Amino acid sequence: MKKSFNYFRANPAGNITGFVVWPVYPGYRKAYTDCIREQIDETVEQVGFISPAYEGAPLRMDMMGGEFCANATRAYGLYSASFYDVEGPVDIEVYVSGKEGVTDVVADVKKQTAYVAMEEPESIEDVELEGGNYKLVHLPGISHVIIDDREEDEDFAIRAIKAIKAGHETDAYGVVFYNKDKSEIIPYVYVPKTETLVRESSCGSGTAALVNTINPDINNLDEDYKIVVKQPGGELEVLVYDLEDGRKYMIGGPVELGEVEKISIDIPQEIVQKVTKEHDEDVERRRAAGEDVSGI
Repeated sequence: MKKSFNYFRANPAGNITGFVVWPVYPGYRKAYTDCIREQIDETVEQVGFISPAYEGAPLRMDMMGGEFCANATRAYGLYSASFYDVEGPVDIEVYVSGKEGVTDVVADVKKQTAYVAMEEPESIEDVELEGGNYKLVHLPGISHVIIDDREEDEDFAIRAIKAIKAGHETDAYGVVFYNKDKSEIIPYVYVPKTETLVRESSCGSGTAALVNTINPDINNLDEDYKIVVKQPGGELEVLVYDLEDGRKYMIGGPVELGEVEKISIDIPQEIVQKVTKEHDEDVERRRAAGEDVSGI
C-alpha cells in the first residue's frame, strides 16, 4: 500500500527524528516508522507523528509507542514556533504523547535552539541490579535507571530493563550509563508497545533523570545554574528558566530542522491486513461497550 505525506527530518543533539505531518491511525505508526527507516533514511532513530492544524500551528505530536521524548518535543516546539511571527525566544505550549496537559518549549527560530521544560520526577527509588545499587527515576511516561559504576553494556541494559519492567509499568524504560568524570551518558531506551530497544544518540529524559539524582531540588536553583551533559551524538544543556507558571529546569540546545517535503512509502500488504484486522476488532470492542466509534 502506497502512502504519501509531508515529512521533515530533525537533528536534536544527534537524536535523529523523522516527523510525519499527517493524520496517521495509531496502529500504522510502527509500520510508518519501519518503512521510513528502511525506504527513506536509515539514520532515523525515532519518528514523531504530528496531527496538523490546517490554520496556524500544529496541534499535537505523538511518538510511535505513545511515550514521551524530550528531544522530539523540543524539535516539535521549534517547528511550531516557525508558524509565529516572533523575534527571539518564544515560549510555545505543545501537546505531546506521554504527558498530560501542555509542555513548555522555549524556542528561538533564528538561533535554531529549543529547550523543553521537564517535570519533577514522580518518584526516585533505590533498586538493586546484579549486586549493584542504583537510582531508578520515574518521570511521566518513562523510567530511567542510572548506572554509574560500569561501562556501557547492552546485555546488562537488556537484563536491567527486564528486571525493572517486572515491577514497574510505564510507557518506556531507560538505562543510562553515566561517567561522572566526563559528565557523559550513554542511554538505552526500550518501548514495550513497539518492542524496540534503541541506543540513543542523545536522550533528554535520560539527562533529566540524571540531573535529578545530582540535584534533587533542581527547580529551586537560581537562574545561573547550568550544566552540560555529553551524549554519544552531541551535548545537551540543562538550565533553570522562569516561565509564566514558575521556575522550571529546561533541557536542550541547538536543533537542526530539515525542509518539509512530500515523501512516499510502500507498506507491505501483510502489515495492512494485520492493522485492518486489529482496527476492526477495536471498533467492535468499543461499540459493544457503548462508545462512540464514529471518529475511529
